[in-house]
Amino acid sequence: MNSKSTWVWITIAAVLLAAVIGVEKFWRKPPPGLVALLPGFKAAAVTSVQYIPAGQLEIRADRTNQTWQLVKPITFPAQAASIDALLTALQQIAPDRTISGAELRQHANADEEFGFNNRSILTLLAEQGRRQIYFGNRTVPGDGVYVQIVGVEGVFVVDSQLLRFLPAKSDDWRDTALVDLRGQTLDRITVSNANTVVELQQLATNELWRLTMPMSARADNLRLMDAMQKLHTTRVLQFVTDAPNADLDAFGFHAPELVLRLANGTNILAALEFGKSPTNDSTQIYVRRAGSPSVLLVEREPLRPWLAPLNEFRDPHLVTLLRPVTEVRVAGGEPFTLQFDGTNSWKLMDSDLPVDVGFVRDFLLPLVTAPIQQFKDSITAADLPQFGLAEPVRRITMLGNTAAGTNAVLADLAFGIPKDGLVYVRRADENPVYALKIEDYARVAVAGWQLRDRRVWRFASTNAVRIVLQRGDRKSELRRAGAASWMFAGGSQGVVTGSEVEKTVAQFGALDAGAWLARGDAQREQFGFSTNSLQVTLELRDGTKHEVEFGGEAADGYPAAAIKLNGEAWIFEFPVIPYQYLKVTLLNPAAFPP
Repeated sequence: MNSKSTWVWITIAAVLLAAVIGVEKFWRKPPPGLVALLPGFKAAAVTSVQYIPAGQLEIRADRTNQTWQLVKPITFPAQAASIDALLTALQQIAPDRTISGAELRQHANADEEFGFNNRSILTLLAEQGRRQIYFGNRTVPGDGVYVQIVGVEGVFVVDSQLLRFLPAKSDDWRDTALVDLRGQTLDRITVSNANTVVELQQLATNELWRLTMPMSARADNLRLMDAMQKLHTTRVLQFVTDAPNADLDAFGFHAPELVLRLANGTNILAALEFGKSPTNDSTQIYVRRAGSPSVLLVEREPLRPWLAPLNEFRDPHLVTLLRPVTEVRVAGGEPFTLQFDGTNSWKLMDSDLPVDVGFVRDFLLPLVTAPIQQFKDSITAADLPQFGLAEPVRRITMLGNTAAGTNAVLADLAFGIPKDGLVYVRRADENPVYALKIEDYARVAVAGWQLRDRRVWRFASTNAVRIVLQRGDRKSELRRAGAASWMFAGGSQGVVTGSEVEKTVAQFGALDAGAWLARGDAQREQFGFSTNSLQVTLELRDGTKHEVEFGGEAADGYPAAAIKLNGEAWIFEFPVIPYQYLKVTLLNPAAFPP
């Protein structure tokens, strides 16, 4: 066993030993025969804990509605886990030894001997009454501590580990969470920073957040949730001062860098002012809560989302969907209506064309994910012509089922004429005009037939018996000679490997369109088709022939190809992998000489 592994196992063993000791000491009931230090004590019943360390000020925490709050020496949210751990330990612990009253009377200076002349005092209040414990010296070995229970004769020796649960100072019991909204309903946020003043509101539970000031607009909900999570996990690094007369200007609070208010309606749940950074550390920032004199120090990084300019609080996309789309209506150009028809199925109204679910997803995706490039606000009717929106060239309306009813409008988008690499869009329910990149807009289908099922044809490679390649006057023909065996037919010559030809045929047998580009013959020349285009024909055993013609390169770099479906020409993006098989196996100089 190497030394690294040895230390790993030693570490694991040490952790397990510590856990066992902790469980044995504090988290198990006293063994039979041992009497608990505080018989009948119930941690959950305690409503107030007061601790006075020897020679120091009182530390007190009260519990109200299952929430602990420090009330002395300062009012501040308490660290509930630390207080509950102390109470649980007191409920479980039993004395290791008892010094009876008779034995004590034999000690002339018992208080000095056991340390009760300079004692620490723990007082516990509950509905059942009051318990008070005096803590004296440690025992000579140091593994025990002398305690007295007020009203109980004698002195007890308990494990000195109990002292670890007692606070040395009030900061030990202060909650280090900057904001704790657990159990609170938050529906309003106000942000004031050097760039902007923003108010955000959630109008109904489980609805999206919106900006209500300085304008009415959709908010970036994902960014907002991330900012809230970072705020919730921010911890106090240092409790700087609690002095009510502290110099606020020294901490930057006369002109705060950020003011953040979190509310439920008109009820302020938390109000935070962030001042400036310490002179020796720009990664930290001073903060204080409204109504509290305490100045705290936290990390600056989690606050960056709240320091942003106005537009970063706005939804960066045209559409944010909370509910599924059930219908899409497209007007302008080649209008069509798309309806959701059962589980994961769509249909084109007034059309028999089968619809591809993936193409529908690709059609809707840019509307939801394409980032807005520009925000044009305070738009009037006179402004619309410059964006091509006086008479929009296209309109896309998305409908779905909401609490308001079925087929409610989720988004109604008007599109202008593309200009300078951008296309301007306006929602019917919002004033601003938004700009998208022309590349993102180009991903949105312009006609219903582009959503046709991508499947071109299906056949088993073993059913193919003949392949014909033709480009202008040149022609080459191969015939099946057996399982995974092919040979050139009479009049054709070249060199091929049967197994590779079989793989190529298998690729062609499961042919899918990457995208449908055009319908009919009118755009053949645009996509590079000519009298010299390559034509590939695959004939099956039953005489069925599957023919595909190759043109130039499509916009995305895919080969453009054409087929006949129900007697009509369809141009599509030919998938790269089958095309590479074709080039390497059947279009190389040895197989298809120039």
